[in-house]
Amino acid sequence: ETRLVHDMIDYIIDDEQILLSKGIWYKYNDDYLEYLRDSLAEIETVYDPQFDFSESIHDKYINDLFNSEKNDSQYAGLNDSQIKKKLKIKHYAEKAFNELRSRDDGFICYDRDNKKVGKEHIEVMDLYKDGFMYAVKIGKSSSKLCYVVDQSLTALKLYKKGLLPGTPTITTVAIWLVLETNTHIEDDNGIPVLDNLKMLMLKNRLDQWKKAVRLMGLKPIILINYRN
Repeated sequence: ETRLVHDMIDYIIDDEQILLSKGIWYKYNDDYLEYLRDSLAEIETVYDPQFDFSESIHDKYINDLFNSEKNDSQYAGLNDSQIKKKLKIKHYAEKAFNELRSRDDGFICYDRDNKKVGKEHIEVMDLYKDGFMYAVKIGKSSSKLCYVVDQSLTALKLYKKGLLPGTPTITTVAIWLVLETNTHIEDDNGIPVLDNLKMLMLKNRLDQWKKAVRLMGLKPIILINYRN
């Protein structure tokens, strides 16, 4: 089967509220945007500043690892700078964020703990705690952050079909977005307002995700933090 490239592309120009889908351009009208705003407002959203991430937090974590691992045989012949560089590549920002939640905050880290389903390897979740499954993503664009929505939905559908044996009981499905921006989206009460995200594609996906999670009898929740 031969298909044109433009028939396989979905692309949104967020600021202009325009969508390219299957070779056709669409413009969102105000009624749809109002619907989307109201729909997203139904999702519980949480911002806890203690989980904000930064380069200095990342570097401190790498230093902690360095102090405990520097004499490991795999680093033989390397100087301190080279060892830290290797550690930072291995424990990149997103992985370090998840490992810190496990080390300091009582979460169980499932990052890169993939399960085989058929011929595919599925990442079930990044973190787990008290019935909550968390899919975590650090980023600043719809194209990057939408991936975590797809990851969450894929794993959840397989879980509900009983295809992920050994997975702990899930009652709440959480997407944890760590936004690479200094512009906060909280209201005056400190509650994140998803409509304030300048990412129309992501907001569309979150709306679809919310409906799917609820149809499976589970609760959706979104956590917002920041990386600067």
